[in-house]
Amino acid sequence: MFLDKQSTVVKYIAFLFMFILAQGSSMWGQYFTLKYPNMGMVEAFLRAIPFAWLDWAFMSVAVYLGDRYKLVTPTQDTFLLIIIQFISLVVINTFWLKQDLSKSDIACFFIILAGFYVSFTRTVSKALGIKVEDKKNDDEDKTDKKK
Repeated sequence: MFLDKQSTVVKYIAFLFMFILAQGSSMWGQYFTLKYPNMGMVEAFLRAIPFAWLDWAFMSVAVYLGDRYKLVTPTQDTFLLIIIQFISLVVINTFWLKQDLSKSDIACFFIILAGFYVSFTRTVSKALGIKVEDKKNDDEDKTDKKK
């Protein structure tokens, strides 16, 4: 694959780009019809389903990249999904639905970011002296044993 010869930074950029496209599509598909309260359920479905397909396509690539290059754990995927959906929702609320952003919304976002940081760096596990297996090394060992 093209990314095999690229640096880890480029792999993360490709992963994040696909993830952002996926979740941006998903959130837009879920929320853009809110501005049209008289739209019927079937019409809303027909207008939103292409965005779900885009989400599926982009997210499939993002998950593939994350797994292939061991960029994130499944828990970190979930944190990232929450963060990107939150940002997308704030953008849609602010610019499309014209709703105000509260201080609680901003505080919540930083709490989510702190959780992502703790998960990604394994800060609490290290501080408590809990041994955490490195998924990259574990998978490489299994691959070497198969050869």
